[in-house]
Order: sequence, then C-alpha cells, then structure tokens
Amino acid sequence: MITIPEWLIGLLGTGAGAIIALLIRNAVSHAKNEASAKAGQAIANEAKAAAAEAQRLAAATERDLAHFREKVAQEYATVQLIDRIEERLVGALDRIGARFDQFLVSQGKAK
Repeated sequence: MITIPEWLIGLLGTGAGAIIALLIRNAVSHAKNEASAKAGQAIANEAKAAAAEAQRLAAATERDLAHFREKVAQEYATVQLIDRIEERLVGALDRIGARFDQFLVSQGKAK
C-alpha cells in the first residue's frame, strides 16, 4: 500500500486552507465593494437631485428678477421727468402768485 507522508498531507491541508481563506476573503471584499458602490450611487443620486433643485430655484429667481426689472423700468420715474414736473409746478405757482399780487393791487386801488 502506498502511504502518503504526513508532511505532504499537512502541506496539502494547509494549501487547501489557504485557498479557502483566500476565497472567503475575496467574497467579503467583493461584498464590501458592492455595498460601497451602492452607497456611492445613492450619494450621487442625491447630489443630482439637489443640483436639479438648485437649478430650478436659480431659474425661478432669475425669472422673478427679470419681472421685477421690467416692472421697475415701466413704473420708474426718471430724474429728468421729475425735473420737468417740478419746473411746471414752480411755473404754475409763480403764475398763481402773480395773479394774487394783481388781485391785491386791484383791491387796494378800489378802496
């Protein structure tokens, strides 16, 4: 009968144990990598959603600002317009003052 030396059996057993340990380590590593990849994908999806929301808010703010600028442009009184109105009011007040002066002079002569 052929006998296998004990050292050969020990060597083969140790090799098989090392291979099994390596396979288990690879499986655990693969599971960790897969979980890490899923977590990374979830974070990326959240970042994409946040970026889309930020873009939506930026567009809405830009649109609101454009409407505000248009409204201001339509309703804003320019300095030149205010100056012209002031000149007209001062002229009208001067004319009223002149008429009042004439009235007072004519009232003084009538007495």
